[in-house]
Amino acid sequence: MRRTTRWRRRLLWTLAVVVVLAVAAVGGAGWYYSGLVIDPVHTSGYPLEVTAVSGDQVTIKGGADTATPGTYGLTWADGNALVGQVIAAGAGTVTRKVTEVVHGELRPGVHAYLDRWLWGHATPAAAGVPYTDVKIPSPLGDFPGWRTEGTSTTWVIAVHGRNGGPAEALRVLPVFHSLGMPVLGITYRNDEGAPASSDGRFHLGATEWQDVAAAITYAKSQGATGIVLYGWSMGGGIVPMAVRNLPGEPITAMILDSPVIDWRAPIALGAEQMGVPGFLVSVGEWVIERRTGVSFDDIDHLRHAREFKIPTLVFVDDDDATVPTGPALRFAEARPDIVRLVRTSGGGHTGSWNADSGRYEREVKEFVTSTGSG
Repeated sequence: MRRTTRWRRRLLWTLAVVVVLAVAAVGGAGWYYSGLVIDPVHTSGYPLEVTAVSGDQVTIKGGADTATPGTYGLTWADGNALVGQVIAAGAGTVTRKVTEVVHGELRPGVHAYLDRWLWGHATPAAAGVPYTDVKIPSPLGDFPGWRTEGTSTTWVIAVHGRNGGPAEALRVLPVFHSLGMPVLGITYRNDEGAPASSDGRFHLGATEWQDVAAAITYAKSQGATGIVLYGWSMGGGIVPMAVRNLPGEPITAMILDSPVIDWRAPIALGAEQMGVPGFLVSVGEWVIERRTGVSFDDIDHLRHAREFKIPTLVFVDDDDATVPTGPALRFAEARPDIVRLVRTSGGGHTGSWNADSGRYEREVKEFVTSTGSG
């Protein structure tokens, strides 16, 4: 009898230890995975290698998207070039036409990345638009940014994506400059060179919208009477949060490019691409909510679709491998009365402009003009 009792006790202790270790392992994995979502990263890699340069052609090795159609930048540590047409694609290499070497020396051995922003972390001068550096006051401190000039009293506030910067807006500056609309390119909390949040983590739009509010206050202090909010990727999730939380501000329209309408979708996709077991996705989401205080229901704009009242232009690319298009498509279906949806293919995440810049710019210009903002 005593032997049986001791054996049972040992078994129970063993099971308890196994359960504790399993819970710790799952919790640790969830903590690690949550960090991939909410921890800022300010370093960029150069996964591509230039293997040949001949006249106006460059051959690139590496990467999964080097053959995507359209216009892109090729950016390396001390240089940048603009590339266009795909000339040839071989085993692991792609040859593209070089339309311009902006600066630096494009030569074999250079390591670079394919740049949807075109000019890397440049200023509006790269797009040929005059600008002024500015500081935007906020309760967290002064946020660095820039502004372009214009005769219109309706300003565009450009909100970049996760781990990005104001240069993401450079592609569209000439459109707004031609309409006389000033553009304010902003940073938000935890950006490089900007004030940090108290915990140093992204809140996926749940608090970053307050930095957009500070930008609106700044724009109004400079004479703006109307605001168009323009967001890419995570910025496309921050913008709707600002709209929902600032009903008294003169926001006349919003433009969303590859927006994160529901964060659960890109988190699940990222986990699938990394081979993370499905059950850990739920654990990771739970950990994110506990670490940040974020409610995934609150930042799910599809759940709040009926709250929006302003004209909205949405760009999605069917080949987006970062943010699934489903939530944005359903958002457009839920609000056909206010949403203009533009679908492209081949550009990837935030690459609709790159895939077809002419169509993209026409859509932006027509939308802004139709809303009376331009």
